[in-house]
Amino acid sequence: MEVLINSKNDVSHEIEIIVPNEELQPHFDKAYREEAKNIVIPGFRRGRVPLQIIKKRFGKEIEYQIIEKLSNEFFRNAIEERDIKPIGQPVLHDLDYNPGETLTIKVSYETEPDVVAKDYVGLQLERLTHEVTDEEVDEEMQGVLKSRRTLEAAEKADDENFLVTIDIQMLGEDGNPIPGQRNENMKVELDDEYVNRDLVAELLNMKTGEEKDVELTHTHGDHDHTERAHVKVKSIERVTLPELTDEFVVEYTSGQAKTVAELRTLIHDRLVEIWDQRYKQQFENDLVGEIVKRNSFDVPQSVVESILDDWVKQVQEQQPGKQFPADFKLDEYRASRTKEASFTAQWMYLRDNIIEKEGIKLEDSDVEEKAERDSAAMGIEKERLIEFYKNAPQYTQTMLVEKLVAFLVENAEVKEIDDNDISRTGMDAMSFHEHEDGHEHEDEHEHEHEHEHGHEHDGNEETK
Repeated sequence: MEVLINSKNDVSHEIEIIVPNEELQPHFDKAYREEAKNIVIPGFRRGRVPLQIIKKRFGKEIEYQIIEKLSNEFFRNAIEERDIKPIGQPVLHDLDYNPGETLTIKVSYETEPDVVAKDYVGLQLERLTHEVTDEEVDEEMQGVLKSRRTLEAAEKADDENFLVTIDIQMLGEDGNPIPGQRNENMKVELDDEYVNRDLVAELLNMKTGEEKDVELTHTHGDHDHTERAHVKVKSIERVTLPELTDEFVVEYTSGQAKTVAELRTLIHDRLVEIWDQRYKQQFENDLVGEIVKRNSFDVPQSVVESILDDWVKQVQEQQPGKQFPADFKLDEYRASRTKEASFTAQWMYLRDNIIEKEGIKLEDSDVEEKAERDSAAMGIEKERLIEFYKNAPQYTQTMLVEKLVAFLVENAEVKEIDDNDISRTGMDAMSFHEHEDGHEHEDEHEHEHEHEHGHEHDGNEETK
């Protein structure tokens, strides 16, 4: 038997196994004898049919059946002899055999990459910092009041202190509706600086139930672009904000703050925490990205597919009824995140190797410290959290990676840069009052605004 291994890269391989007929024959003869016990031919007793007749009448069928079994056996023996440890599912993609001739099989398989991380200490990195301003606190204070606003139906908007619900249909140059470009029950805050000013001007001149075609001008770089749309006003509501008093503050914060000044301090401290967390996450992402860039290697496609499987499952779990919408394009989603999944796989291999090389281990004290931090926030006894964390691999793994990142940060050269010195387009702070109301945000939440029709909306969502 001849074995040839062709490697496309360090992790993707093809093994070609060539078996001459003389090596196959003993297996065939054994199969003939086994089958002879069950073959019945007129004129012969069961189990007494001569092998020559069996070979002549059933030889091809028996040989092809045994070839399929032998292919797996030959592959298994070949990789065991060479101490090859495939991951994922090997694929038999070529089997060439004619009776009396040589058998050739080809199997593709993947192996773990041989990762030895390098250049992960002494990294020169920049970390952004942010100084919370009085203007930002004022904006959040206004957001707090808006979160407790009252709405009163009106016939017409007299100023920008109104919420207008509209249906908007984008129109082509011929004046006909553009398919797929319609939003119903879109709620427009007239005082929102991100809402198209032409749309605001039109809505200030419209009454409930009125509809008409409008022109909306958008500025893109150094030129303007005008679109046409048909707008129908569904409802108009006057927005009234509560008075900012100490009594309001006590009620709003459930006694956490007792005066307006204390609320400002609370908001300021929360914004500091939000910005610190954001830039900490951004810095750690940059750190990981730099290490991956310095340690480029191939990752098994089966691992990438497994990561994509997990992400797809997470997205599906978040859907109503845990079912994808009818128009969800699964293949496009997977393709759009394949590069990200490959990056994630590289980091997984690198982090495990660095943890091993540096002897980083999770100690009982690490778990106890986390449990103590989380106990007050969660309202759960520390001892219960310790027991839970120790028996939950996903949490212990997360803590171990956090310890690794702390090691990498400690061994990096970090230069802090005030974000006022750079452009912060699209880097607005997360809203304080949204956090206070219990909304969850991702670490790298981006408060993006869509300028096409004011905002991008889904269904009955209100403009924020």
